[in-house]
Amino acid sequence: MSESLEICLTDYECKDKSVIIEWIAEFYGFHASMIHGMKDSGDEDYKEAEKTLRTWLVPGHELYIIRNGKKQVGFLHLGYRGSCVAWIEDIFIDKRFRGKGIAVTAIRMAEELIKLNQQYIAVCMDVVPRNEAALKLYHKLGYDSISIVTVRKEFYENKRDRVEKILGLDFKI
Repeated sequence: MSESLEICLTDYECKDKSVIIEWIAEFYGFHASMIHGMKDSGDEDYKEAEKTLRTWLVPGHELYIIRNGKKQVGFLHLGYRGSCVAWIEDIFIDKRFRGKGIAVTAIRMAEELIKLNQQYIAVCMDVVPRNEAALKLYHKLGYDSISIVTVRKEFYENKRDRVEKILGLDFKI
C-alpha cells in the first residue's frame, strides 16, 4: 500500500535553519559528485551552505519548506530575476522521501504561487545536463522550451566525459 501524500509549502522560519543548511550542503555536494565523485560534507561545506542560505533570504527570493504532513521533506527556492519571469532556483527532496511524487507536487504548487502575480508569464529552471533524472522530470511537467544556455570554459582539467550536440556543436557535459 502506497503512502498518502499531504504535501504543502510553508515559509522558511529560523527554526528550520539547521535542516536547511544540511540539505543545501547535500544538494551542492550531489552536483559536485557528478564530476568529482561522492564525498562526505565537511565544515567548509556547511559554512558555504550557511552563506547560500543568507543569499536566499533577501528580497526577490522566497524559500519554502516542503512538508508531507508535519514532516519536513525538502525545500524549494524561488527567485524573481526580472519583471516577467520567475525561477525555481533550487528544489531538493531528502533522499529518504524521493520517488514518491513530492517534487512533482511541490513544483506544481510553486507554479500556482507564481501565477498569483499575473505579471509573471513564465517560470524557468536551471539544470545541469548530467542530471538526467531532473531533466526528464521537468520535461514531463511541461518544461520543454530552452531559453538560456550557459556555456563554460574549464581553466584546468576538464573531467566532463560526455559529449552532446546542441545546434550541431559538440559540448562536454
